[in-house]
Amino acid sequence: MKIIVSHLAFKQTLKLYFENGEMPTKENIVEIMKKSKLHKVGSDSTYFRRASTITGWINWIMNQIKE
Repeated sequence: MKIIVSHLAFKQTLKLYFENGEMPTKENIVEIMKKSKLHKVGSDSTYFRRASTITGWINWIMNQIKE
């Protein structure tokens, strides 16, 4: 199964969440994104903004499961 690069960062972050039982730090998520070689990301502020998006989506998913 081919994973789109932008989805790889989400997948790896979610995997860490399940392994550790808590949300990875934004710094950890940024490292995951950098290793995933996201396109058109030129600054750390963009990485941190996107890390917030990944965190938001994972929190939303987990809240759906808890309901």
